[in-house]
Amino acid sequence: MAELARMAGVSRQTIFELYHDNAKVLKFETLNKICWALECRIEDIFEYIPDEDS
Repeated sequence: MAELARMAGVSRQTIFELYHDNAKVLKFETLNKICWALECRIEDIFEYIPDEDS
C-alpha cells in the first residue's frame, strides 16, 4: 500500500481506505493517479456488484 501511494502520489490513508472498502469518497483524479501508477484501466481494478436490495 505504501509503495502504491508513493507511485500514485496519493496518501497512504487513501490507499488503506480503498483497500479495506472504507472509502466514503473517491475522486476521479485519485482514480486516474492509481491507474497511471499501475499502468491499468479502471476495469482492471474495479468491478460493479449491485446491492442485494436492487
